[in-house]
Amino acid sequence: MSHNLHFREVQHFTTGTLGPKGQRVFYLQFGNPGELMTLQLEKMQVQALAEFLDQLLEDAEPISQDDIPIALELIEPVQPEWTVSSIGVAFEERNSEFVIVAEEQSDDTDPGVVQIHLSPGQVKAFIIRAVDVVKAGRPPCIYCGEPLNHSDGWCPCSN
Repeated sequence: MSHNLHFREVQHFTTGTLGPKGQRVFYLQFGNPGELMTLQLEKMQVQALAEFLDQLLEDAEPISQDDIPIALELIEPVQPEWTVSSIGVAFEERNSEFVIVAEEQSDDTDPGVVQIHLSPGQVKAFIIRAVDVVKAGRPPCIYCGEPLNHSDGWCPCSN
C-alpha cells in the first residue's frame, strides 16, 4: 500500500543518525508535534541534499537569525516509515518556499511520495545540521576521499 503525503507547514525538519561510526543509519525527520514522519536514507543522499539546497538558498531572500530553528535533534522514537529512493527539490520564488519531494524505495508500481514545504530558515538550519552529521562519521581517506575502515583507520587504496 502506498501513501502520498503533503506537509505544507512543518515545525520540525532535520536529519540525524543512530548507530556507531561506520554503521550509522541516516534519517530524515519532519512534521509537527503528534504528526512526525521519519524516513531512512543514505549518507550520500543527506550530503547531496544539503549541497543542492545550499545552492538554491542563494535565490531566497536574506534570512534573519530568528528564522533559523535551533531544535534539530531527532525526536524519539525514531521509526522510519520507509527508505528513500530519490529526492527532488524545488524553490518556489513567489512564496520564497522550498519543496522537498521524497519517493519510497519500493518494488511496488505506486511507491509512497511525500512533499515537504520549508521556509528558507528551515533550509539553512537543515544545511548546517546535515554538514555536522555527515562530518561526524569516519574520517575520509586522504587519497580517495572514501571513509576509512572503522576498526583500524585503513583504506584499501593505500595498498
